[in-house]
Order: sequence, then structure tokens, then C-alpha cells
Amino acid sequence: MIPYSALRAFQKVVQLGSLKAAAESLHITESAISHQLKKLEQHTNTQLLYKEGRGLKVTEKGKVLADRISEPFSDIDYAYDEIKQLSESCLNIYCIPSLINDWLMPRLVAFNQGVPDMSVSLKYLQSMPAHIDEHSICIKSIEVNSTQHYPFEVLMNGETIPVCSPLYLAQRGPINTHQCLAQQILLHDQNTDSWNDWLIRLGIEHAQQPHQIYEDFYLLKFAAMAAQGVALCPMNLIQNELADGTLVQLFHEQGNIGRKYVIEHNHRPSPATQLLLQFLLKDERVTGIDSVK
Repeated sequence: MIPYSALRAFQKVVQLGSLKAAAESLHITESAISHQLKKLEQHTNTQLLYKEGRGLKVTEKGKVLADRISEPFSDIDYAYDEIKQLSESCLNIYCIPSLINDWLMPRLVAFNQGVPDMSVSLKYLQSMPAHIDEHSICIKSIEVNSTQHYPFEVLMNGETIPVCSPLYLAQRGPINTHQCLAQQILLHDQNTDSWNDWLIRLGIEHAQQPHQIYEDFYLLKFAAMAAQGVALCPMNLIQNELADGTLVQLFHEQGNIGRKYVIEHNHRPSPATQLLLQFLLKDERVTGIDSVK
């Protein structure tokens, strides 16, 4: 059997130039290093090192061995440092509320099971600092032609469709024309821009109604499910509700044209961040990736 520990001790002595430095690097005593060197020379039946003054010199045969094992041990050192950095890093995820529950959380559970030593901190998008560092990612929506200061990967289309609950239809009657829709209570997230753009594009004048504005899509969706009115909801985020009939699509015309959900990250993400990005982007059948920049 090849004496790995002895080879490692020999490689460190040659690399660092002394027993003391090698012992400190490997966190063992100098006598342990000497023991390993003697063991290797006995195993190979070859003198590998000799004393010259207070230092050690490599014999010709020792130099051949040192040259051959130098690269493999360097690869091992690099892999060890990378794994150590992964395990010690704390990843910060800043995410819009609408993607946390149904999209991000199941993937985080799987990621934590696959990489149990990784520390992950999940925060709302509002907590994101001005600078995205190498240990952080930002999951958000962007509008068409908007300027982005960081690289990003596209997760899915964020365009919306008009929906309401069956209970709302039972209370208000069928909504089968644009003119009928114009008489309905329209629900908004953050502001009225999305509905205003949708109505203007189709040439519809909306009758004056009290505005119901919700802070984010998640609240908007539950308001629509509770029969509070008609909402423009991202098609990719309400597939379950459409499938089980909790929400009903009213028209095929889409709103928020060009909007995407993306993962934004630093120009030089850490190895841990790269691992998380690869995990979140690995299967477009799961993540609904539209395209990756």
C-alpha cells in the first residue's frame, strides 16, 4: 500500500523547504514529519533527502518523486480549500414574496438536504443592500428594456393574465367581453400601472371604481381567490390555481409584456453562490426557465 501520509509529509517538506514549516502546515510535530520521511525511504528503499548544513536537500531520485506528486497534491489542496469555503460560507438570498412560498421554498429544502453544511439566510427583497456581494443572490422581476447593473439569469416569464374566482363570477355574472370587464372591480399590486397599460392597449375605458391596491402579488392572488375582484396575475405563478379551478382565466390577452423573473448576482460569485445558482437553474422542466442570459 502506498503510504499517503508519508508522501504528503515528503511533498510538504520539499515544497516548504524545512521540517518545521511542513509540520506547521500539516498541524503535526517535527518528529512526526521525520518519522514519515523515514517510513517513505524504507518503503521505496531509496534515499530521498539529505542534510546540508542546517537544511535539507532533495536527492535526484527524490526530485523525480517530488515532481510527480506535486500536481496531484496541489489539486487536493485546491479541492479541500474549495470545499472548506463552501461549508463556511453563508449565502444570502433576497427574494420577492411572490416567489418564496411556491417556487423558492421547495428548492431550498432540496438544496439544504443536498448540501447540509451550507448556511443560508433568506430575506425579503426590501432588505437587499445597495451592493450584491459574492455570497448573495437577488430573485426579483424586471421589466422589458430596464437597465440592470448586475448579471442575471432568467427564471421564467412574468407576463400576466386577467383572472378571478368562480365565486366572484357567481356573484357578478359572466365576464365574457372587454366591455363587461371594464365594469368590474380591478385589483392591483403596488400601483395601478399594470391594469392601466392593459386597458389602454386594448382601447378599453374603465368605469370609475374604488381602487384595491395590495403590496405584492401574494396578497393580490389571495384577494382574487377571496372574490374581491379581477386581478392581473403572472401566468407561471398561478398554474395550480388554474388547474384546480380556484382561479379562472377570463381573457387570453396578456399584461406586463416583457416582464421576467430573474436571479441577479455578483459579477464574481463565490463557489458556494455558483453552486446555489446551478442548483436553482439545473432543470428547466422544474424551474420553468425561459432563457438564460
